[in-house]
Amino acid sequence: MRTIIAVAECGSIGRAAIRLGQSQPAVSGNVKRIEKYFGGALFHRSASGVRTTPLGDWVLVKARTLAADMDQLVSSARSVACGSDRLTVAGQPCATMVALIPQLPRTAEVRVDHSPAWLLQQLAGEAVDVCVLTEPAGSELPVPAGVHRKVIARESCPVGMSAEHPLADKDTVDLADLADDDWVDNPFSDSGLRTACGRAGFEPRVRYWIADPGVYWPLVRSGRAVGLFTGVTRARQGVVFRSPQGDPLASRVVLCWRDRTADQAALIHRLTSVTMTSGTESPY
Repeated sequence: MRTIIAVAECGSIGRAAIRLGQSQPAVSGNVKRIEKYFGGALFHRSASGVRTTPLGDWVLVKARTLAADMDQLVSSARSVACGSDRLTVAGQPCATMVALIPQLPRTAEVRVDHSPAWLLQQLAGEAVDVCVLTEPAGSELPVPAGVHRKVIARESCPVGMSAEHPLADKDTVDLADLADDDWVDNPFSDSGLRTACGRAGFEPRVRYWIADPGVYWPLVRSGRAVGLFTGVTRARQGVVFRSPQGDPLASRVVLCWRDRTADQAALIHRLTSVTMTSGTESPY
């Protein structure tokens, strides 16, 4: 994975070899073996260097994720080997998670990811102690054996649209009035968009699958699409947030923990409740 990342980022086998501390023939041979393993060329080679193929682009995204996971695994393993009792909290980006982070002990390790499936996998594998997840109202995330769950909050999910959108001057919108719009949706988790739109009588036309609101701001601002935003997101120039009537896109925030971290989960639940209801300062 690190070879793929180095070659892609350096743009040449020679520069990648220097970064990796290996000989150029060794890196070249590794790349050929990796490509054979994946069943196709990952790089276009030319006199000016190398660049990724479409397959290479896809593998590169996965390779970066796996390399980061490996770093976290090594870090967690070393903590366990040293007898560390450090609290590790992971969660999806939501208002509750944002409010929770400043309330945690300074020694806590915090991870934020868009994929609830990956976070639950990390929890089940004991890479993290507690997860803060979101699920669409009316559905329930399946949790692995030995993992407990408790709903701790409910968050609204406004629709972001261009300030020039025909519905931008309304305080609330009927979801059915957005049936002809293109949408942005999260590729890593169920936002509840399809279910809510189905109840409103239409299938949303999702043309853009993007997890990070920072990436799809320009799409929404330009009027090419409308999209869902978390309650913690602040509007920017050219984009307005409108609440769908009846709040059909609301989500539940769920706290998940394993048996042996029950005391830590209770602490997190207490701190989250305090933060969300009264804004009390962290005791740490």
